[in-house]
Amino acid sequence: MLGAESAASVIALIAVFVIFTLLNPRFLTSLNIKGIVVSASISTITGLGMTLIIAMRALDLSVGSIMGFSAIVAAQLLAAGLPLWLVIFLGLLIGAGLGLGNGVLIVVLGLPSFVATLATLSMILGGELLITHGETVTIHSPEFGRLVIGDVLGYIPAAALVALVVFGIVWIVFYRMSFGRHVAAIGGDIGAAIGAGINVSRITLGAFTLIGLCAALSGLMTGAELQNADSTIGAGSELTAIAVVVIGGTSLMGGRGNLFGTVCAAVLLASIKAGLNVANVSSLYEDLVFGSILIIALMVDGLRRGTRRKGMLVV
Repeated sequence: MLGAESAASVIALIAVFVIFTLLNPRFLTSLNIKGIVVSASISTITGLGMTLIIAMRALDLSVGSIMGFSAIVAAQLLAAGLPLWLVIFLGLLIGAGLGLGNGVLIVVLGLPSFVATLATLSMILGGELLITHGETVTIHSPEFGRLVIGDVLGYIPAAALVALVVFGIVWIVFYRMSFGRHVAAIGGDIGAAIGAGINVSRITLGAFTLIGLCAALSGLMTGAELQNADSTIGAGSELTAIAVVVIGGTSLMGGRGNLFGTVCAAVLLASIKAGLNVANVSSLYEDLVFGSILIIALMVDGLRRGTRRKGMLVV
């Protein structure tokens, strides 16, 4: 059975489809639905990694810059003539390495995850600008693009299958392996987790490496879809990832995660964005709408937890 949070996301998704279809029947065209699926798939992959991080009562603000950096490096390696499989492998390796670097800052220097990843966000973005000199790197690889927007079985976007595979892997890691139980234990009570013999440093390094890998994959998929890469790829994706996690039912207070809820929320936000575009609503209002949805989700989370928090939550 669906959890309450997942069920709420599904109901909201149905309502969004009904409302925007009534406003404009073009919302249900195959092209628009395909765009929703591709966008939601990319958001889902980053969101799944962020679910583990938030369940651990941490944050990663660098995912957007990791997305951009991985896409830029991949674009330049393709331009240099490297085979596609090697480019994808190196792009993922770079993302995992950057995520591991975040973990090292947190574990070795004892920095709060918010501070550490905010710093690396700026550093990675600076690296992107140094590499590209602020210019766009064009990708000339239809084969790369087909790995994202190509149709499987005639109508399923390849991006959806990639997201499904990632979901399966993260689901096993989080729900069927000790790693996932340890992540939740650290988020629930780090003192108790240490007392139980959990290696907090190792779990932290693993979790941040995993989200770096997820962010890199999302960046590669975005670059493949657009057939270009620059420093704007991934801009704001960290907030989108946090939004889909919280809206999906994972609390910022940590201790548990809702992977299926994250997927539902990613589809919901992608549908709202597509619906606003079809309804000819200015993109200037998108951030206002998404911000309002996130605030409501945070309020619901606070009521659900039954806690009144004073001061700032530093993670």
